[in-house]
Amino acid sequence: MARILLLLAVALAEDGCAKDGCPKVKDHWLLQKKFTQSKFSEKTERKSFTHQNSCAKEFVTLGRHGAEDMTECQGDCDRDSDCAPGLKCKQRRWNEAVPGCHGGEVYPVVDYCYNPTCEGLPELDSSFGSHGSVNMPECSGDCDSDEDCAEGLRCFQRDGVEQVPGCLGLGVEGFDYCYDPTHEIGSTTFSSFPSTSVSTSEPSSSAPGPSTCLCVFDIDRTLTGKQGTAGNACPQNYEVSSITDYAYGPGPLTISDAGQNLQNTFCNQCHLGVVSAGSASGSDEKNFLLEHVLKSIPYSQLRSQDTDATVWSYRTVNSPLVLLWEDKKKQDAVEGILSWYAQRGIAIPASKVFFFGDRTENIGPFASKGFNAREISCASRDTSKGGIVGYCGGTAAEIVETSGIQLCNAMQRPPWDQPVPDRPPVPAPPSNCLCVFDIDRTLTGKQGISGRWSACPANKKIDHIWDKAYSGGWLTLSEAGQNLEKTFCNSCYLGVVSAGSASGDGSAERRYLLKHVLKSEPFTKLQQREPQASSWSRRRRQVKSPLVLKWPDRLKQDAVQDIVTWYKKKGIKFAPERVHFFGDRTENIGPFRSSGFNSREISCATRDYGHGNGMVGLCGAELHEIVETPGVATCN
Repeated sequence: MARILLLLAVALAEDGCAKDGCPKVKDHWLLQKKFTQSKFSEKTERKSFTHQNSCAKEFVTLGRHGAEDMTECQGDCDRDSDCAPGLKCKQRRWNEAVPGCHGGEVYPVVDYCYNPTCEGLPELDSSFGSHGSVNMPECSGDCDSDEDCAEGLRCFQRDGVEQVPGCLGLGVEGFDYCYDPTHEIGSTTFSSFPSTSVSTSEPSSSAPGPSTCLCVFDIDRTLTGKQGTAGNACPQNYEVSSITDYAYGPGPLTISDAGQNLQNTFCNQCHLGVVSAGSASGSDEKNFLLEHVLKSIPYSQLRSQDTDATVWSYRTVNSPLVLLWEDKKKQDAVEGILSWYAQRGIAIPASKVFFFGDRTENIGPFASKGFNAREISCASRDTSKGGIVGYCGGTAAEIVETSGIQLCNAMQRPPWDQPVPDRPPVPAPPSNCLCVFDIDRTLTGKQGISGRWSACPANKKIDHIWDKAYSGGWLTLSEAGQNLEKTFCNSCYLGVVSAGSASGDGSAERRYLLKHVLKSEPFTKLQQREPQASSWSRRRRQVKSPLVLKWPDRLKQDAVQDIVTWYKKKGIKFAPERVHFFGDRTENIGPFRSSGFNSREISCATRDYGHGNGMVGLCGAELHEIVETPGVATCN
């Protein structure tokens, strides 16, 4: 309760700032969160939370054979001699922690160099629980203020699982931990971005050569990070306090690591473009991006010759800088940018077009155009937005010239170490199939929208049963949620994987779903002989039933695998191609490719644009969408 009141007070204070100007605030939480600079071109203090300046670095994977004299958190190494003098090679068990390293591009089976002085740092201790205690020692939590910590320590306020100075591990999401402020290094100064000048000399020929390439970027949480995170949650980010960025919520413009270092990537040799669903705020942000971020050798030369190269387009493609373009259709804008360059005699093959963005839903559709696309900000996701967008934004290590479609989920293991099954799986009897559903906006629709003249005429409102999902309201079943027995799933076993709670333990909604919605011939028979089939499992607990709640988005394929395992223990086996998942969020569909299961996005005709530009369904699943089709299918 104390934290809720504190956050409310902060929100009111910030609202007051917007209206009346900000008085001096002494609250330590606000002071920790606010990081300013007087002018971009001046030398600025940027906090980087490290231990002896090298115990909070990001992982960098340089390939299977690594490189010579690799620095902290670089790999793959085989022995200490692969690392720079004074460093050691951490020979890891699967996904074992490496002292002083976190985030970035990391693979569970790669070995990394590390600084031995980072060993011995205490692990985050969450044993005090969500209410914490008084006089807590270093790296303990949950704390609400400095007063909760032992003398000389402070409470490090987190939004998710940010690194705590002087501590190892990620701890509990949302927990704040006591830390020793001597582990902060707050006087690292630099002028502008890391100094790498772009050559503006004339190329040998104005005609494009075979190496001509195009790099196109999203802006929000790709070239930028969450506002105000520089020096705290994202120490590599750079804050421009004189410019307000209004994306997702107003705050000081914060440039990601990738945004500062495009000239240090292969894109320095490519033409550039932008496709964003946002507006890039006002002219100040746009000018800053043009002057300090969107820089490469060929693009800088083109700008000096063609002023249209710096024009911003809105919902159309009249330049390479495209704004207000709909998510899940960004491949069409990139195709338009390619045509724009072609009209100027710059021919770029589709195989040399690279898109980088933070939203999973925007990556897969690029396959239809033959372009390359890579999801970025993989190590940091904004949990306040359901993890659908990045947090710190792109890192320079993620801006790489790789072919094909690269999703964060598919990059858990390095490409040279993908698992190979020892023997082909034994086919399951063809009569056994499994249908797994999301709940919110899949089996249900937006609360209260039903009836002949509504946006969802096939939906049915259930009076007197409250549904807490999203903004809450009377439980409203989708067309499919009312008629599973009319689909092929009536011959299949059933399961549920939802990021929500189905309105909590013992809720009327859960009882109603079990009695009236989750019905099929084999599942009903199973419930009669196996009571566990009607129980609900939760995240962070062992999956003890086929009904799984509080499971994070983008990882639902893992829960489905656990459900398959549960059924197997009951003597019921499924071949992967006989397992079908149905859900309304695009981000949950693509990751099923690595599982061998089928997945299908539903509620395609109706999207709720009140939530993340249509990232969730509105009416929920329609009857015709529950079909037995193989593969992975998104609405696009």
